[in-house]
Amino acid sequence: MKGEKIYHAMSAAFCVLVVLSNIISAKMVVLPYVGLLIPAGLVTYPLTFLLSDLVTEFFGPKKATFMVYITLGMNLLSFGIIELALWLPAHIEGEHNAFKMILGASGLRIFSSLTAYAIAQLADIQLYALIKKWTGPRLLWLRNNGSTCISQLIDTVAIDIIFLYWGLNMEIQQVVPIMIFSYAYKALFSVATTPLFYCCVFIFRKHCKSDNQLSAQNVSLTNKN
Repeated sequence: MKGEKIYHAMSAAFCVLVVLSNIISAKMVVLPYVGLLIPAGLVTYPLTFLLSDLVTEFFGPKKATFMVYITLGMNLLSFGIIELALWLPAHIEGEHNAFKMILGASGLRIFSSLTAYAIAQLADIQLYALIKKWTGPRLLWLRNNGSTCISQLIDTVAIDIIFLYWGLNMEIQQVVPIMIFSYAYKALFSVATTPLFYCCVFIFRKHCKSDNQLSAQNVSLTNKN
């Protein structure tokens, strides 16, 4: 069935984006003109909310929640594999140190990123489903941007407070500008990708409709036989 194939493809893309965003977040990027430091994963991570909204729209909150939990497990597995690779003896000490510097993640960073991920993604799914229940098929932009903007706020506050403020002991005066910029970027990203969301919804509805028509035809032929 096309619907199941689409769900599996979206779940795989969601998982890859989350895992890689966590890994590349080890690199801190200096923003030109602004001078703020942000993790590289911030560039790609907002795409995960677009995918989770699409899954919730077409397959419901249960399947979207299952996708979030599976991805959480894959994150833990990826960190475990990286730790195993770090534990294995190295041929050249310099290469091992470089590998550890790039891919080695502290327990605090893993805890903060996965905690923020789980809370924010689950909140996004529930908020999206709730807004859809209120509005029905109308106001697609509202449930997309409303759920994402609220859940992204939760994500930003959670990870910056846990990792930067509590973990790295940064002053709150340093954390707040990073938090404001991170959230502003995520919110603007959500608004900017609204046309893409509408385009995906249109394409998926078309495919699902043709899939349902084909299933109905097959059932009709079976009954006639």
